[in-house]
Amino acid sequence: MKVLLVTQSPDRAASEPESPAAALRDLGCDVRGIGFDLGLDEDDLVKDPVQIVVVDARERLETGYACLKALRGLEPLAGTPALMCVTVQRLSGLDHRAADDFVLVPVVPAELYARLRQLDWRFAAFSAEERIKIGDLHIDIAGYQAELRDRKLELTHQEFELLKFLAQHRGKVWTREQLLSKVWGYKYFGGTRTVDIHVRRLRAKMGTPADQMIETVRNVGYKMP
Repeated sequence: MKVLLVTQSPDRAASEPESPAAALRDLGCDVRGIGFDLGLDEDDLVKDPVQIVVVDARERLETGYACLKALRGLEPLAGTPALMCVTVQRLSGLDHRAADDFVLVPVVPAELYARLRQLDWRFAAFSAEERIKIGDLHIDIAGYQAELRDRKLELTHQEFELLKFLAQHRGKVWTREQLLSKVWGYKYFGGTRTVDIHVRRLRAKMGTPADQMIETVRNVGYKMP
């Protein structure tokens, strides 16, 4: 697993017992360490992307939040999951919206491993014959149901078909006419406004921020990035 580790002193971090850097090394992770000044080449991230960002903030939560915000402003890291390392003294002040998960310092390697694997799974995407996973969205094609963060989505037949089709063709923009043809079928004679209505209902059922998974491409149609 490739990890970007942000820490106060990258040179000393790996030699410090029970530190995030030492635990990541012991777990066999490919670690790229940077300091709080974020001396980072964005082009390198494009060529050699990381899977997870670990911010070793400890007592310096505000600094950790600022680093994470700056990193997420970089396009290669925009959707990368982040783990915050904090001390138990600062646990009560932790903003759970700032990072995707946290771990306490001193670090227990087994706990760190479990949290890293959980984050990697949550944000992973795959498509198989009977299942599709895009982040927290799970589509069970065979079982004809969809879940979002373990919450079952109560979808109509056509809403499910639309969601499944967009998920199976991620990255491609589909016009309303194309969606009517592909999802509703050639025998459907309704207008293209039907597509807009179903997209709106889907977004409402998915809720914020998951509703952004279905993008509107102005003057063209819809896509799932």
